[in-house]
Amino acid sequence: MLFDPDLKRRHLVPERMDDPQLPIAEHELALRGLRRINRFSGTISHLAHTILDLAARRGLRSITVLDIGCANGENLIALHRRLSKHLSLTSIGWDISPYAIKSATSLTEKSGFNRNEIRFEQVDALAKASSDGNALSADIVINSLFMHHFDENAVVELLKRSASLARIAIVADDLNRTSLGWALAKIGCWILSRSPVVHFDGPQSVRAAFTTQEILALTHRAGLEGVQLTKHWPERYTLIWEKATALS
Repeated sequence: MLFDPDLKRRHLVPERMDDPQLPIAEHELALRGLRRINRFSGTISHLAHTILDLAARRGLRSITVLDIGCANGENLIALHRRLSKHLSLTSIGWDISPYAIKSATSLTEKSGFNRNEIRFEQVDALAKASSDGNALSADIVINSLFMHHFDENAVVELLKRSASLARIAIVADDLNRTSLGWALAKIGCWILSRSPVVHFDGPQSVRAAFTTQEILALTHRAGLEGVQLTKHWPERYTLIWEKATALS
């Protein structure tokens, strides 16, 4: 399995970063590694370009972005910083973990943003109906490196709920389960991080990921029509679904 992983089907097992008992020092070491990996992979740049393109095609100067599964908020804050150079922007992050939301809120304050610009809320997106008090509508609902953590039924539910919250579009970015993707994760995580957590979670994330054909099948199950799916470096895909505009 070390050099010849079985990628014909998904292998969904808990990742070490998701362990609530993970010591803080190990968690912080893993986060430092993930920052380098995200910079190397161009995750934020790609998401920013995708969202700006959507806004430009709709003629929007002001948008609200909701990030489901925001973790400690670093990526959403970095994305907000890029997008706010071009748009009037409100960013909202949801995560089920109280530790993640506490960390994200602290990081937002240190970054100089206020709650009118970026705010984080503890929400289980898979357990909250869109009509409850915490649910809101956002122009663009995003998730990044999030769907591969869940089984197929949960992903279908996530896509349905995202569609109910999105006024304009869903943008989901995740890993593509391929041999090249696994090799890049294996090598890249060892080069870019000293964290044993990252060394395990990176390749495991690819083994848990969906292929592009599998994720398209799940969008059909969720009732999303006209989904666009593109592949990009490093062996990832971006899924875009736009809500049809109402005829006047």
